[in-house]
Amino acid sequence: MRIIILAIWLLGLHTILIGQTATLTGTVRNDKGYFVNSAHVQVAKTNTGTTTNEKGFFTLEIPANESVKIIISSAEFETHTEFLSLPENTSKDIVVILFTRTLETFNTTAKDPGTSGMGYYKPIGPENIPSPIPNIESQLRFSQVGVTQNNELSAGYNVRGGNFDENLIYLNGIEIYRPFLARSGQQEGMSFINPYMVDNILFSAGGFDARYGDKLSSVLDVTYKDPREFAATAVTSFMGVNVFVQDRPSVRFNYLLGARYQTNAYLFGALDTKGDYKPAFLDLQGMVNYHLNENTRLTLFGTYADNKYRIVPENRETNWGSINEALRFTVYYEGQEITRFRTAMGAVSIENRPNDNLRLYFTSSIFRTVESEHFDILGEYRLDELERDLGSDDFGDVAFTRGVGGFLEHARNDLDAFVANGYHRGVLDWGEDFKNRLQWGVKYQHETTNDKISEWYMLDSARFNAPHPTDSVGYIDANAQAYQELNLSYSLKSQNSVSSNRLTGFVQNRKGWEVKKMYHFVDTLLNQDSLLVLVDTTFETSKYINATIGVRAHYWDFNGQTVFSPRASINYRPALFFRHNNEMYRRNVTFRLATGFYYQPPFYREIRNLQGVINPDIRAQQSIHFVFGTDYTFFMWDRRFKFTGEAYYKHLTNIIPYEIDNVRIRYYGENNAKGYATGMDFKLNGQFVKGIESYASLSFLRTQEDILDDYYYNYYNSDGDLIVPGYTYNSVAVDSEKVEPGYIPRPTDQFLNFSLFFQDKMPEEWDTKKIKWSTFKVNLNLMFGSRLPYGPPGDERYNDTIRGSFFRRVDIGFSKDIIGPKTDRTKFSEKSILNHIDNMWISLEVFNLLDIENTTNYNWITDVSGRKYSIPNTLTTRRINLKLVMQF
Repeated sequence: MRIIILAIWLLGLHTILIGQTATLTGTVRNDKGYFVNSAHVQVAKTNTGTTTNEKGFFTLEIPANESVKIIISSAEFETHTEFLSLPENTSKDIVVILFTRTLETFNTTAKDPGTSGMGYYKPIGPENIPSPIPNIESQLRFSQVGVTQNNELSAGYNVRGGNFDENLIYLNGIEIYRPFLARSGQQEGMSFINPYMVDNILFSAGGFDARYGDKLSSVLDVTYKDPREFAATAVTSFMGVNVFVQDRPSVRFNYLLGARYQTNAYLFGALDTKGDYKPAFLDLQGMVNYHLNENTRLTLFGTYADNKYRIVPENRETNWGSINEALRFTVYYEGQEITRFRTAMGAVSIENRPNDNLRLYFTSSIFRTVESEHFDILGEYRLDELERDLGSDDFGDVAFTRGVGGFLEHARNDLDAFVANGYHRGVLDWGEDFKNRLQWGVKYQHETTNDKISEWYMLDSARFNAPHPTDSVGYIDANAQAYQELNLSYSLKSQNSVSSNRLTGFVQNRKGWEVKKMYHFVDTLLNQDSLLVLVDTTFETSKYINATIGVRAHYWDFNGQTVFSPRASINYRPALFFRHNNEMYRRNVTFRLATGFYYQPPFYREIRNLQGVINPDIRAQQSIHFVFGTDYTFFMWDRRFKFTGEAYYKHLTNIIPYEIDNVRIRYYGENNAKGYATGMDFKLNGQFVKGIESYASLSFLRTQEDILDDYYYNYYNSDGDLIVPGYTYNSVAVDSEKVEPGYIPRPTDQFLNFSLFFQDKMPEEWDTKKIKWSTFKVNLNLMFGSRLPYGPPGDERYNDTIRGSFFRRVDIGFSKDIIGPKTDRTKFSEKSILNHIDNMWISLEVFNLLDIENTTNYNWITDVSGRKYSIPNTLTTRRINLKLVMQF
């Protein structure tokens, strides 16, 4: 009888246990959107589990009425965990996304980088980077490949042998511009992009997709933050104040506001020209997002910038040369310079999502810049040779004077430019599993530029102007003396007004393929008992191939030219695996190839030559890109690192030659050159110190051009020697030789560039009760660039083959956290503002730590013998800055 009762009880218990279950169903995809086959779905700490089918689908019975941990795993993906609690006899369907086991330094879900090698980057907060002028552009040189900068006062940058005008810059899909008249970094003011408002960027150094515009070198695509909550940042230092506020008052509405004010008089005091600097740079920006409904969002954006620069120069002393010839250039000034750039921009954008697969954008923007550059500067200079004898008591003092002279500079330059456009872009994900992405766009743009230039320069190297008129003292009749002209060293007077229209459009499609294969992995490893065991693993995996092909068209009514730009790229990700810490990881190795035609129809500055004359027959410059690159992630010190390498070649035709003077680009206004650029770029980033990212980049470049119609003559004396003005004693020419220079270095030909941004912090293990060492941090910014070409003033580009000095700079910042997540806030009073501060720290920054005088450009003078001297204009020397940062 007892046995019967026990059997009945066990049968009832079994029935109850069987009834206490629920059903879990789901679909597993990878981060590319493809189904994951043979993924393991298991109830933690049990033998209950299943695997997904070829459609990524699974069904699993799980215990009911209790919290259950579900583990979804696959060899090549990060493990995913779900916590569920379901009533008995119920079911639930879930969708799981598995991410590849790899170093994802950049959040690739926020933007679509495509297949052409666009680098996705979440910028480091500018408050964490020791830089005289904090901006996003200064982060490109270490966070991206192929970017160089040689002026800490400017936001300008060069990419793979191109100048700054060859770079596309977008802000929330709107193309932006910088001041046209700026000739030095001091005048330029702040960058258009407010670095405190930036959420992420995409960057390509070449081979970019057809969705981006018509420039020869690169594209920088910046997206501002889309606020989800309140946040604010305030930064104050010796050079200015930056304030940023964001909030989301309601589900439908959010906003960003940014204000920047800088007065860099303290920084400019480190330049070689001393005087009364009075710069004042102001920038105000705001963006508002409002969701009209669940599918439509309205965005309004506005900005106003007023950059004023005034200097009353007093004197300058520059020492340069070598141990064999040490020289000193001393100048005393009179006069002043006043420069002002006022820029305003407004934009409205509507984003509509009719369904999950289709996005439509409609954008309109206006841009206006009003610029003036007025100066009258008189300089009286002396050129001295210094004593070079180390044993002399006068070592380093003036040995003798080589010459004295003077110069007078005058400018009354004004420019007013207006740009208005309307733009539509669409994105459609289609096909099986939405592996195809079709994009299209069309844009109309109107441009008007009014430009008035009046500038001249007179150099009197001998303190005796030539031609010098006969003494006229005592003359009564003014006509008794012949008219004498005053020859200026340089003069330019022009007035132009240009109005034009552009129509552009593009279409491109990206297609993805998944190639499945079985992967068999055999390895030996040590188990927990230190015994060598054999691991034999077989699983299904996939290779991924993505290709993009597209074409752009651009029509400009100024010259009636239409250009078509086909572009294509392919991205291949093989199935390679390795074992780390007894777990299988997929090697994130990606290979990519990109090519295409890249035209750059001129903007206003390219169509105006050195004489200020507009060329109505100017044509678009052309470049054909060939780019091969790879990305590879790996483990080092149990931390992940990412290596990027690219090799490229650019074939240049219909090039417009130009000269670079400081930051001003002066074009020849003719398509009379061809050229090339080739090189290799490398970048490594990762956590050299655990928890914080550091970057290093290395670039090699060679870029040259051949101006098709240039030539010059060499003259020889009776001794058969080449006559060099100012050096050759016998300067009577008896013979000549015509020379066609051929290929010469382009102004941006910088063979080697290296950049390093390194972050370090004290370990928490060093903390004591008295000193929290972990609140101390160090940031190091290091730059090195090889010599750039330059030459004497004039229109002869073939003379610009002299090499300048190396660019070397180290900036360092030391910071101490005052308030942070671990701060004991009980010591603050309830009403104290400190309770509202999330983070606060103070930084001591040393700019140009090694006090190296880097050269930005050269002045030229001539002595009485006709010998020319190039006087280097140097950038800022060492400066110390104190900065306070508060984050709310």
